[in-house]
Amino acid sequence: MASHADVLLAESEHFKVKSFYEDAVIIDKITGRTFPVCDIYGDPEGALIDSNEKFAVVYGCGAVVCRIPDMVCTEISDKWVISAEQTDTQSIRLTFEDGSTNNYDLMEEQK
Repeated sequence: MASHADVLLAESEHFKVKSFYEDAVIIDKITGRTFPVCDIYGDPEGALIDSNEKFAVVYGCGAVVCRIPDMVCTEISDKWVISAEQTDTQSIRLTFEDGSTNNYDLMEEQK
């Protein structure tokens, strides 16, 4: 993404993940509060919010997972990520620029 505009990366019933340039934030749609997630070199490529709104993942040059209840964020990859998908209630699969993939159990990553 080469734009410096405010970009909506993901949205669920109660949350939005947006980016502005290299910074990503989670916005609580009920309270309007904004929580910083990360800054990603070269702008975030995308994001996902899990189906139960327990975590969000922002990706691009790396990937960061943020637990939504307490907004604690952790880097889970420093490789270029082109997509992320939720594979079950606590796991995601990242696809990297070279086409390889890796599965992450987010409950393990948060320990």
